[in-house]
Amino acid sequence: MMTPRIKQIHPLAGVEGGRVSILGEALSGEVGLPAPRFESLESRPLIASPTRIVVPIPEDAVSGFLAVAWPETVVQGPYFEVAEKLAEELHPVANPVVDRQGAILTTFSGSRGQAAPGGVSVFRIPSGRSAEPFLSDLVNPTGLALDPEGALYISCRNDGTIRKVTGPGQVETVIEGLGIPTGIVFDAAGRLYVGDRSGTVHIVEPQGATRPLARLPASVAAYHLALGPDGMLYVTAPTLSNDDPIYRVSASGEVTSVVEHLARPQGLAFDREGVLYVVAIARGERGVFRIGTDRQPTLVVAGENLIGLTFDDQGRMVIASANAIYRLAWPLERAA
Repeated sequence: MMTPRIKQIHPLAGVEGGRVSILGEALSGEVGLPAPRFESLESRPLIASPTRIVVPIPEDAVSGFLAVAWPETVVQGPYFEVAEKLAEELHPVANPVVDRQGAILTTFSGSRGQAAPGGVSVFRIPSGRSAEPFLSDLVNPTGLALDPEGALYISCRNDGTIRKVTGPGQVETVIEGLGIPTGIVFDAAGRLYVGDRSGTVHIVEPQGATRPLARLPASVAAYHLALGPDGMLYVTAPTLSNDDPIYRVSASGEVTSVVEHLARPQGLAFDREGVLYVVAIARGERGVFRIGTDRQPTLVVAGENLIGLTFDDQGRMVIASANAIYRLAWPLERAA
């Protein structure tokens, strides 16, 4: 009887519920049923074959060595990073943002026309603390962005407006008539880009003039926007085709595709090194993908039902799921 051997864990990080592949030899069969363990927390395999085990990351799992136990032996694999859950019972539909104090801002967006339970529509998560109410009584707050001075702007897809936070608990409407505005982002010159999920990317000059910049396919979910180190605008617009690209939009409005064949691409962000990451489904895998210089996606964080993505001032990855916010040390601090 062969001794089980773990050759690789893919990926080496994840969010609770994400699916991890354990690759090796003699992982199932004569040795018995495998029992993967995230530190001391056991998980039940979804797939178990001699060369591959697929296992979900259990709720309450923490970072540590991933091991697999059989009736007669235990084999330790590499260190596995589990994203820390910071807050739940939320409803983000676009990227979170991190303010100048290092706090994470996110939303309870709700269904179209639905007011947030308890009235709280935007939450702030200070470093080392739980989520706190930040703004109330906005209907369908969607995209969040900070201007070059650090002021917070919010798109509201219910009424086609952009609001600006002007003081504690106070907002004013600064732009109207934008269709279904979702993702928003500022460039260094103070121009605001707005993704109207019905098919238009708008640009708003610092003086307030608004014009359409580019046309994209209408989306079944929020447009997500990010400014690249090349000064270009990057956009995801998930459709029903399950074969969508990441778009790049030039200053003149020219649209090209930089990554192809993604399903449900949503949150996207650049890290401090200028590397692009996207939340998507690709080749049957789900989670956060790093886009290589060859424009190919590689799964680096396993996760289900992920929505948004950003990086904080320490370079850590901040991930939004459909109902929670997570944070993950990045790049990974431990190797195999």
